[in-house]
Amino acid sequence: MAEDIDLSFPGEQIEWPQGDVCQVKSDMAQMRADNLKVEGDVAALHASLTRIEGKPGAFRESVDDRFDRQAELPKPGFQILSEEIQSIKNQ
Repeated sequence: MAEDIDLSFPGEQIEWPQGDVCQVKSDMAQMRADNLKVEGDVAALHASLTRIEGKPGAFRESVDDRFDRQAELPKPGFQILSEEIQSIKNQ
């Protein structure tokens, strides 16, 4: 036979599921807040990664520029030295 249901305090029996529903709603709100925080952290991480990915290219260009300048730096000195040697030979 069917289980006997106590109908003497239906208000108390209704409060239990209502309390559970309130707890579930509170947990869902906390999960949404946590999810928004995680999404924000992921966006910040993505921005950081994008910034970091650009740095090696800029660093490489900087090194290339410095190397090119270093290669050009001795040329005027050698030209002056060569002119001095020529002037000594011509004397």
